[in-house]
Amino acid sequence: MNVLEKAKLIQELNQLIDGLEQRSLSFFKIARSKARIKDIFALCDEPIFKKQILQFKSHSQPEKAATDFAAQTLFQLSFRGVFQQGKALEQALYQHPDFGWAILHDPQLGWQIWLIPAANRTALISEWENLEDAYHWMLQQQQNYGCLKTDYELKQIQNLIVPKLTSVLTETETNLTVAADELQTIAEHEQSNLMDLSITELYSDQEPIATETSAQQSQQPAEIQQPSSAVEPDLPMAASMLAHTDIENTVAPSSMIKDVAETLELNQYVARIHSLPGEEASLQQLYRLDIPSLPEIAPYLDLLLHSADLEKWQHYPIYLAEQINQQGCFVRYLALLGAENQTQAMQLMPLLNNAEQYALAAIKTIPWIDLADHFNSIESLFDVYTHKAICIWHDENYMPFIPAQLIQTQKIIQLDESAADIKTPLLLLKERQKIRLIHGHKRLALSQNESAYPYFLLERHHGISWQMIQMITAQFSSPINCRELYKEIQKHISN
Repeated sequence: MNVLEKAKLIQELNQLIDGLEQRSLSFFKIARSKARIKDIFALCDEPIFKKQILQFKSHSQPEKAATDFAAQTLFQLSFRGVFQQGKALEQALYQHPDFGWAILHDPQLGWQIWLIPAANRTALISEWENLEDAYHWMLQQQQNYGCLKTDYELKQIQNLIVPKLTSVLTETETNLTVAADELQTIAEHEQSNLMDLSITELYSDQEPIATETSAQQSQQPAEIQQPSSAVEPDLPMAASMLAHTDIENTVAPSSMIKDVAETLELNQYVARIHSLPGEEASLQQLYRLDIPSLPEIAPYLDLLLHSADLEKWQHYPIYLAEQINQQGCFVRYLALLGAENQTQAMQLMPLLNNAEQYALAAIKTIPWIDLADHFNSIESLFDVYTHKAICIWHDENYMPFIPAQLIQTQKIIQLDESAADIKTPLLLLKERQKIRLIHGHKRLALSQNESAYPYFLLERHHGISWQMIQMITAQFSSPINCRELYKEIQKHISN
């Protein structure tokens, strides 16, 4: 089935689902629509129609649809469940008042997400919407409050707690073992005394001694049993949620790893598949891609492939990330193909970063169809990353990066800038498809080798003019701080 055929089926699916949502069809047409939807699903693999399947299941199996949806997010471990009644939801959510979220469903109104914004605070509540829109609202609140830790972060916490707990338990077990060994030595000493007595009596009266020896052996102290387990102290909530082994994280033995093809077709391009250094990357079936016909992308884009199922990789979202070095400077974009869900993507991407001592500033998700023709230049990739990709996670102090070649560095307004460091952003104005520098000469002067810079972007169509900027900068005493200038311009616009 080609892309056009799939697009037509998706269009038909949307029409059928819209008809069901309007509730104006006859019983016969409802039954016919549902049957046709099932037929379409049978034509292709489910991942192709993930969004449409979610809409359909939201009507037919709402609780299962919401539970499955939550399981595919980055915040499954802090999810408290799906509820039909607000009181039941509140009771479950506030059992753990530090953090968490839950879903409320009403057959007539739709879906709400309840989110605890900070420890011991009343939950924020979304509008009644479809499930995806409510979740998008939650991601916006997460950006504002940083109230939830991702499953990956919670597992990192567990990795810190469990070794300490193991050390305590090991020390306790060692002490018990030493005590048991001392008791065993005492018992053996007593047994030796009894054996000496038996040997002495053997020569005086053999027959009675045989009976006494058996009795003495039966009365010997029982072997001290070492405790097989110790009672674990209460773990903090974040760690106790993770106490059970995550099957997805279990490393497969090397005998189970599939043979991987040498190349992969990426639309009109053919990429070569290469192994990554490190045993863990091999066990997790993570590989690097390079496209011989596009050598120019190497400086700004790393392509990774999770090869568990090469036939379905196009059906899964692509995960895009901004990669930074230890100083916080932009290195390149990172694209992961073939990850089945957000949790898996968060587990696989750090494998490359750990090897190169890099980190991630943010992770976004985008359909392959939106990325396929836009990664052959950094300008095009930046555009889709900024305007089409959806952010699912970012670092606490995250600032986006803009490619250096997109910036017009000739300044229209001359101003005295405050000192800059690597984390100082540029202040830019977009007008007539050009991005001009307002504040940032000192930041640019720090290094001539950076391919992208952190930035604030203002846009001319929001009512901003150079005259306005000149008027606002005139109110500042020199030198002018970039962040303060940006805040003052934003304040002026809002007023």
